Amino acid sequence: MQERIPLIEQYSIDEFFGDLSGWISEAESYAFAQKLQQEIFESFDIPVSIGISKAKWIAKLATESAKPFGIYEVRDIAAFTKEIPIGEFPGIGRGFQKRLEENNIFKLGEITARKPLFYSWKKPGIQLYHRVTGTDKEPISRRVSRKSIGISRTFDPISDADELRRRMIIMARHIVYMAMAIEVNPTRYYLKINYEYGVREKRTRTVDRLFSEPLFKSELLEMYDAIYHENRGAVKVTVTVSDFTSNHLKTLSLLELDKDRKAVALTSSLQNIRERFGLDIVKTADEL
Repeated sequence: MQERIPLIEQYSIDEFFGDLSGWISEAESYAFAQKLQQEIFESFDIPVSIGISKAKWIAKLATESAKPFGIYEVRDIAAFTKEIPIGEFPGIGRGFQKRLEENNIFKLGEITARKPLFYSWKKPGIQLYHRVTGTDKEPISRRVSRKSIGISRTFDPISDADELRRRMIIMARHIVYMAMAIEVNPTRYYLKINYEYGVREKRTRTVDRLFSEPLFKSELLEMYDAIYHENRGAVKVTVTVSDFTSNHLKTLSLLELDKDRKAVALTSSLQNIRERFGLDIVKTADEL
């Protein structure tokens, strides 16, 4: 993508924004997306979905309409958003959704006529109004220094401890892959589990050691055991790493240095294999 598009922003581990303005004309953008999609699939066997719009957040929303392996271009934003439920727009969490519903706003198309209401909510309301209406003019952002790497997954309630643990460990593998790819050493680990009926549990650990897949998964499992609620359905898991040693200089522990170096070497070997053959090519037993 960096070779094909001048300006790229990585939004999450598997989502990107690309700015084609001044590079590809609007009339040619769909054909360009088709070519890019096919090239990625032929090169990596990865089916990607692409949303196209002049507005950044509308393009992201359009990606949902393009899934699982398509391209969706939005020319008329008002027509596109008219019947879409508010909960589907990126950035509208449960709290904001509740506030909107209390004001009889249930679909994105109903937001356009309520500009004074959103402006009365100051910055968050104003920002949301312009994002939904496609008038935000937010540019693609080149992130000079990343401060954290995180993944959140929402699902139907899960009461099976083993299944929830398995999903968490898969998320951990993705985070390790990202951390190794950008060559950072996280020293702060964060785990949050959202249960049904608004119950939330979280744990944070500072680990001043060399970052590796075995270490991260081990620490994560200990935090999981501390906050898992038996017989209560979990609906969301969030895993994050931060406090990279490149951003916050600190002395790493020497007590486990030899052990950590071996774990880092193993993780680096796994990274090389995954970069060559795909992220799912090597999994640990606790993911199966």
